[in-house]
Amino acid sequence: MSSNNSVNIPTGGVGEGEHTVEFYAADMLTTKGSVRLLRFTRISLDAVSIELGNPTVVNDGVTFVSSATPITISTPYALLKVQYQIVPAGSSPSSTAWITSTSSSVTFNMPSTLQDGSYTIFYRATTGNRFGSVKSITVALDNTPPTVSVNIEDGAMLTDEDVITITATDDGSGVAKIFYRIDGGEWLSS
Repeated sequence: MSSNNSVNIPTGGVGEGEHTVEFYAADMLTTKGSVRLLRFTRISLDAVSIELGNPTVVNDGVTFVSSATPITISTPYALLKVQYQIVPAGSSPSSTAWITSTSSSVTFNMPSTLQDGSYTIFYRATTGNRFGSVKSITVALDNTPPTVSVNIEDGAMLTDEDVITITATDDGSGVAKIFYRIDGGEWLSS
């Protein structure tokens, strides 16, 4: 005697969101059982995103952040957690160095102990025993302020024709403005 005791219903072809499955069984004499209803929510472990807060600057295609920049990784599903790790750019993620959040979202900053330079943030969602695809973003950490120089010596004697030139350079995100004031007055900017 042959019988079909189970059926597997793959959920891979079902879109994300809430769904229902109705089911019943019939015996060999075609006696039908009651129709039952199963509700489920189809989630994707790949539904994870990253957001860089302020300050963030894109200069010549490079995304610059500082240790003050909040970085948020999140997934829309409350039952999932997110994981991340920060490695020098060009390196691969370590299988054991993942930092796991306690919820579906985590906000952190680049550690101030890191040297300025390029880093890759790897991130993914997890159920605890299953993992989504690893995603990544590369950022340049810039915690070093611009250097400034001035065209005259301290204590110089100047006339009406003289001009004080302040020059700023920055090897990271670039110079936004130069601020100055005269005799403790209002700060002005370039």
